[in-house]
Amino acid sequence: MPGGCGWELPVENAQIWHFVVGEGWVPIDWQELTSAESPGGLTSVYIHGNWMDSYWAERRGWEMYHEVTRDLSMEQKIRHVIWSWPTQEEKPALRAVRQHAVRADDDAYYLASYLRTLPTDEQVSISAFSLGARVVTGACHLMAGGMLGGRILEPTERNEKGYRVALFSAGVTCSAIWPGGRNGQALEVIDRLYNAFNSSDRVLKHYKLASQRKGDQAAGYTGFALTGEQRQKVEQVNAANVLGREHSWDNVVCAYCLMERARDYLQWRELD
Repeated sequence: MPGGCGWELPVENAQIWHFVVGEGWVPIDWQELTSAESPGGLTSVYIHGNWMDSYWAERRGWEMYHEVTRDLSMEQKIRHVIWSWPTQEEKPALRAVRQHAVRADDDAYYLASYLRTLPTDEQVSISAFSLGARVVTGACHLMAGGMLGGRILEPTERNEKGYRVALFSAGVTCSAIWPGGRNGQALEVIDRLYNAFNSSDRVLKHYKLASQRKGDQAAGYTGFALTGEQRQKVEQVNAANVLGREHSWDNVVCAYCLMERARDYLQWRELD
C-alpha cells in the first residue's frame, strides 16, 4: 500500500492475496476482501514489526495463525488477516526505523479503514509485535474519532463488542494511550488489551533514539502509563524472565505462558 502525505490514502489500491487450499495465494481486490462474509464470526489480524519483507511477513503471520487457533474446536472457523507493511531492513538502520515509525501512522489509517468494513457484531482480535503496536494503537485512535498525522475518519457505526488486542514488545511510546497522548482515544474502541513488555529488551531500551524525544520510553519496555480507570481494560505483564535481552519475535511465539494468556484475548474467551 502506498504511503503519502494527503488527507486520505488510497485504500482501494491495497495489494491483497487470499489463501486457497490447493491453490495457494490468489490475488483479490479491496472490494472482494471487504465484501466477503465472515466464516465464523471471529476475525484475527496480525501486524508484524520491523525488518520484515513480504516473505517473512507471511511466515510470521502463519505462525500467529497457528497460535491463535491452537485449542480451538474443529467447528470453529476463523478469518485470519496477515497485515504486511513495508519495514524491510535498510541502512542506515536508525534512519530507517524513524521512517518506518512515520509509515506506521499511514498503516494505522489503512488498518482502521479495513476494520470499519467488518460487521459490527464481529468478534475481532488484533495482535502485534514491536513497531506493529504503533499501527494498532493508531488505528484504534482513528476509529474512536481521533486525529493522527493530520488525518481523521468519517464517523461510522462502531463495533458493538470493541476489539481485543494483544501486544508483544510494543514499539510505541509508553504514554501513547494516556488521555491526550498521541493515540489517547484508542481504548474507547478496545474491549480489553494485553501488553507483554520486556524490561530487559536491549533494543527497546534505546527507543528514545527512534522517537527523537528526550526521556521517551517504549510501552514494550516499561509498560503503558495508565490512569486508574484505564487499568480496568489493560493487563500488563513484564516478561523479561522468559524473553531475555533479545528483541525477538521467535522468543515471543515460543513463550507458552505468554501465548496461552494472549489466546484468552484473541479467541475471545471469558476473562477474569
